[in-house]
Amino acid sequence: MPLYNRLAAQAEQLLLYRDVLNDVIGQNFLKLLRLYSYAGAQPDEVGTVYTELFGLLTNEAEFYEGEIVGDVWQNHLLDRILDSKNPFSLKAGREIAPSTRQATLRDMALLRKFFILSSAVIADEARRILDEPLLPSWDHFNPASASPTPQDSPRLAFKKKFAVSHDWSALAIELEQHYVHQGVDDLARYYGFRWQRPQAMLEPVPDIDPIRLEELVGYSNEQAVIVQNTAQFLAGLPANNVLLYGARGTGKSSTVKGLLNRYGSQGLRLIEVHKDWLSDYPQIAKMVRGRREKFILFVDDLSFEEDEVSYKDLKALLEGTIEARPSNLLIYATSNRRHLIREQFSDNPGAGQQEEIAAWDTVEEKLSLSDRFGLIVTFVTPSQQKYIEIVFSLAANTGIEMEREDLRRRALQWELSHSGRSGRVARQFIDHLNGQIVLSRQNLKQ
Repeated sequence: MPLYNRLAAQAEQLLLYRDVLNDVIGQNFLKLLRLYSYAGAQPDEVGTVYTELFGLLTNEAEFYEGEIVGDVWQNHLLDRILDSKNPFSLKAGREIAPSTRQATLRDMALLRKFFILSSAVIADEARRILDEPLLPSWDHFNPASASPTPQDSPRLAFKKKFAVSHDWSALAIELEQHYVHQGVDDLARYYGFRWQRPQAMLEPVPDIDPIRLEELVGYSNEQAVIVQNTAQFLAGLPANNVLLYGARGTGKSSTVKGLLNRYGSQGLRLIEVHKDWLSDYPQIAKMVRGRREKFILFVDDLSFEEDEVSYKDLKALLEGTIEARPSNLLIYATSNRRHLIREQFSDNPGAGQQEEIAAWDTVEEKLSLSDRFGLIVTFVTPSQQKYIEIVFSLAANTGIEMEREDLRRRALQWELSHSGRSGRVARQFIDHLNGQIVLSRQNLKQ
């Protein structure tokens, strides 16, 4: 048919957005259009390509994270447009040549022609050629998660705007702003990452811990210092590397994760790195240098045994090397130790040792490592009174209604049978109590 033949040919005429149709799904879609364009299309060939395309789209749809806009082909096309890396998307917000803008307008008009080829249109043609009236289409799927994450909400809204527009060229200015604020790759789209040494890559974490700073009661003063430092960092102002020191369960790691949920939409990103992989810092720095996002390199539960030498990687990272640290990268670490390296008595040189000066230098190097963080924020174990205050606050936030004296008695019993007083223990107690109450109510209704 002339329509399909013309569309397949126009795919080769895209100027900037050629990568949109260059993946395996796009290539199979174009192959199917070319087969449709022949008057005597062979059913075997059409069937082979259609079933392969159907399988690819089904796999994408069933495991898709978020809401599907249109049918799965249309959703795929929109995602490819928003993720396209080309001169227009990469220079968004800066000076773009008139020819580049004109090319974008033209490509948008062409790509919409592929968007309106819905599942129903493509499937009907395949049914006719194959003489299979019951051949399934790709417009009814249940994605793995239909609820968008906070970082995906602007993306979803823009995809819906594209879907209802009859003139994609008119959306070019808004598309540029989308690229400015959302970017075109994983570092722009996701908030959290894990550094994977074997693959030398930053692995996105789609489902980040939803903890909010407001939920971490009892440590508002400590949080305020870290929030202020992070706000300065996001504003492009001088800011410090941070060590969060304190006992287990006092909310150190949760505070850092809470920063991500508060500031992720403003460009904050978190990269979790194992302490043994800190020597990979130059690779990470190269990946983030010059980007508009601000990155926190997060090392959780940081400490070193006496015979470990990897602390030297952290020391070099904090002090700097001949290569300047990226201005958009800070280090936040948590530790249960004020001095990050376990000191043994054998570290202390005794009188008469021939290498006494060198030995003292080693001790000083180890003990001063934590001092190389610009900010050290201490999270102390709560007193009994503060522990009870945390319990009362969490209970109120959870909606638990109970006599305060009864709640206090239960909280103290829970503390004695667990690992002492901490915000974590209080949270675990409230979760346990809330589960009991809800289950009891459900049993009464039965």
